[in-house]
Amino acid sequence: MNEWVRERVAEGGSSVTKAGAWREARRLRAELWPTLDDVVQRAVRARLAEDDLAGPWEPLSAEELEAASTQGRGVGSKNYPGTLVVRAYDLPISLLVQLRITAVRVSEAPLAELEELGLTYNSLDYTEEERTQREEVVQRIFSAQRIVRQGLERYGPWPREDRPPSTLIPAEE
Repeated sequence: MNEWVRERVAEGGSSVTKAGAWREARRLRAELWPTLDDVVQRAVRARLAEDDLAGPWEPLSAEELEAASTQGRGVGSKNYPGTLVVRAYDLPISLLVQLRITAVRVSEAPLAELEELGLTYNSLDYTEEERTQREEVVQRIFSAQRIVRQGLERYGPWPREDRPPSTLIPAEE
C-alpha cells in the first residue's frame, strides 16, 4: 500500500497530499487489496475445485467428525512431513466443513494402507525399504493444512512470475 500511496502522490502533483492518498487507499483497500482472509478463502476454494480433490464426498459421520476435529489428531497430522504452522483465518463454516470432509475422504485409502503395512507412525526402527514405502504412501495423504498450503502456493496473491516452484500453474499464463 505504501508503494501505491507514493505513486499516487507523485502522479497527482501538488493536488494530492500524502494524507489524502492514504485516505483514498483505505477507501479502495477492500477493492484493490483483499484481506488475508479473502485471499485464503479464494485459494482454498480454487484448490478444492481441482480434479484430485473435487469430490463429491460423503458427509462425515459423527464419529469421523469428532476424530477429525481433535487438535493434533486430524488427518495427516502425524504423517505429513515437515512443520505444520496453524494460522487463524476467518473462513466460512461451510468452507471449513468442505475442507475437513475432503481431507478425510481423500486420505482414507492411504491411511488404511499405512495401517495395513504397520507403518502408521514415524519410527527409527524402519528399514530403508519401509521408510521409502511409507514416504510414498504419505505423499497421498492430504491434511487440511496441506490443502490450504497448496491452495496458497498455487493461487496466492503474488505476481504469476514470482510463484513458488511447487505451483502447477505456469508463470506465463
